[in-house]
Order: sequence, then C-alpha cells, then structure tokens
Amino acid sequence: MVERWLTPWLFEGTDAVDHYTLMQAPDGPARLARHIAEYITEADFVWLRDHHIEVVRIPVGYWIFDGDDPYQPCIEALDWAVEMGHKYGIKVLICLHGAPGSQNGRDHSGRIGPAQWYRRRDYHQQTIAVLERLAARYADRPSAWGLELLNEPRAGFWQFKLKRFSRQAYQRVSRVARPDMLVVFHDAFTPRLMSNLLWPHRHNPVAIDVHWYHFCWPLFRVVLIAWYERIAMPMHHRLHRWLSRAQPVIVGEWSGMLSEYQLRKFAEAEHAALVDRHIALQLAAYDNTLAWFYWNYRAAAPGVWDFRSMVDAGRIML
Repeated sequence: MVERWLTPWLFEGTDAVDHYTLMQAPDGPARLARHIAEYITEADFVWLRDHHIEVVRIPVGYWIFDGDDPYQPCIEALDWAVEMGHKYGIKVLICLHGAPGSQNGRDHSGRIGPAQWYRRRDYHQQTIAVLERLAARYADRPSAWGLELLNEPRAGFWQFKLKRFSRQAYQRVSRVARPDMLVVFHDAFTPRLMSNLLWPHRHNPVAIDVHWYHFCWPLFRVVLIAWYERIAMPMHHRLHRWLSRAQPVIVGEWSGMLSEYQLRKFAEAEHAALVDRHIALQLAAYDNTLAWFYWNYRAAAPGVWDFRSMVDAGRIML
C-alpha cells in the first residue's frame, strides 16, 4: 500500500495519484516490486529492536493473496515481515487498509473515489474471506500479534453495515485464528458509538482503534493551539480512559504534526518546539493504552512524518 505524498519518487513521471493508478502505469508493478525489496530491510528490524519497539502495524490491501487487476499479489512481503518480527522479538499487527471498493475513498485505501464498499454486501464477504486467510496463515506465528478488521472506515451516524460486518468478521476470524490473536476494530471516528461493538470469545481478545491527528480535528481552525493543548488533549485522555472500561484501546495512528493553518500563526523558529510539546502531550495521554503506533515509520524526508528520524534526533524519547 503506497501513498504519493509519503513516497513521491515512486510516482515521478506518471499521472498516478494512488496505488491503483500507479499499478496502471507501464512500469508501475516494477517500481513497486523494487520499493518492496529495498525500502524496508532487515536492518530496519534491527533498529526497531535496538530502540525497544515492541510492535509494528503493517497495512495491507485485500488483493494481498491473489491480486485484483491492476493490483498485484504481495503476500511474500508480509510473510517476510512476520518472520523478521519473530527473529527480532517484535510483534506485528496486520491491518486491512484497503477493502474491495474502498471503505473510505481515500488514497490510503488503495484507490481515490467513492466508497463503494458500503454499497455491496459481496464486498463485505470478500473482505471477511481475506481476513480469514490472514488469520489462518499466521495461526502458528506468535509474532503475528493481531489482526485489524478494517482501517478508517467512513464515518457515519449509526453504522449498521459496519457493525454487522465487524461482528461477522470477528465470528469468522475467531474460528481459525490462534487463540490469543488480538482482533482490532476501528472506531470509524465515532468512538462512543462503536465502543462495546465486539465482545471477546474463543480466547480471542479484542481492542478498539482510535486515531488522532490535530489537522483532522473538527475544530482545529477555530481553537488556538494553546487551548487545544489545555482542553482537547485532556479530553482525549479522558476518552481513552472511558473507552478502556469496555475494551483495551490502541492508538493505531498518531503524529506530532500540527495543522499548518495554526502553525502559520507562529514564527517558523517556534514550530519545532510546538510539535515537540504536542508529541509529549500525546505520549502522556497514551500511557494507559494497550499500544500506540506513530504514522509513519519512514517518509520522503526526515521530519515529523518520519518516526525514525524523530527518534534519532531525540525529538521522540522512547
């Protein structure tokens, strides 16, 4: 799963805007194959181990096993990552980032456009079948710590379709999964609505995934950063505590990035300190969660979207 803004060199010289259109470029599949082989190597898992990282979250698309033209199968890459996790004592959370038809219409689902996944029940069943195959494939690999049913499904008022899918998926996955494999469901940006969605059984624990980005917060254009720090972050912390009464909470994605709209109100020399304070506040808020995952491990350039560079620079203290 690739995104143009994270790996712009993959898209150079093409009109591609997402994974789907990149695969339609004449040399798109060859570009992606080189990227998979070279971008993350065993040395990265050594770095993760040496910096005491306990678990990584790996996004995959529904086409991972059999492809779906123009998407190419790539299960061997996931096999390799799970094996590296086993070798270096790092757990892996496998997350279904792209569902058939797209669950949100965003580039990180594989294809920009309408969220057709909600309109066809056969897409739901196809998604569940892929999840079953993933759970069964890694049932004997303890490093495969968990399986996330769907990343960032489109927000909605009642979510009847998403709830039905999630319950069916959990039932089916739990029949083939290793007994202690964690099953994760995303809150669809409505955490209070989705809390208590799944109840664990068959020894498969469950957790709710909550994502947090300042620039996605509905009031980021109105609320000043000082008030955001004073009011919104404590509210976010209280939300985690409330959610954890029903099930464990993970923060599947977060970043130190602050909205450019708000950052423009400060001198550029102040930006790094603001971002670093934002990171510190979030780490304090996530202290009682089961796990957190910074987005992204690597990016096009060092900086706030590149976890490794932030750690190496001493801006994220582990």
